[in-house]
Amino acid sequence: MKKLLMGALAVLTVSSMAFGASTQQMVDSTLSATNPGDKVGAGVPFEVRVNIAPKGPELVIVDENDNIYDTMVFDHGTKLAGTLNRSVVERTAILKRTDNHPFSANASGAVGTTQYTGQFALATNNNYDPTTNILTLDKLSSVGDTGSTTMTMPTEFNFIKQERPIKATDNNMRTLVQSVIKAGTKADPGMYVGNGTFTATLTVK
Repeated sequence: MKKLLMGALAVLTVSSMAFGASTQQMVDSTLSATNPGDKVGAGVPFEVRVNIAPKGPELVIVDENDNIYDTMVFDHGTKLAGTLNRSVVERTAILKRTDNHPFSANASGAVGTTQYTGQFALATNNNYDPTTNILTLDKLSSVGDTGSTTMTMPTEFNFIKQERPIKATDNNMRTLVQSVIKAGTKADPGMYVGNGTFTATLTVK
């Protein structure tokens, strides 16, 4: 019976706190600065943090700098409503053990003989069509929405889907992941968001 080793990246569920309101202070206007010495500006809260994970045989998905993904974010920034230009955001996804040993190694790091097949995928999700690579973004509520407001946005979500052989000495499996807004895509004002779970699996041969 085949054993399955799985590294999954859960994409953060959208919350109203994350996307519904900004904590940035937007109270000043340059129109109110008319005399020499008048000051206007804006401020945004910040914090610095780092989380250190233990090393072991556990599987994780990391970026090209060996940072473990908490959430794989594809931020296309802020664009003007209407017809959009092409926009591409890329992330590197690498499946590995937290101790960097080959997948087949024992807890001490001694390489074994187990071989696998490996594959990246998106967990079943109603907003993603694997046959077309189209990920549909949903528009969060916004003041001014009407019956003619565009409430979804089609985007491409591209990565290497093909199953691949993984040797006993291999210690990683990787792919480039792209989020693409095609040129000519129509969008009304508001925040469009799509989410899901990006997975990487190893199946024993």
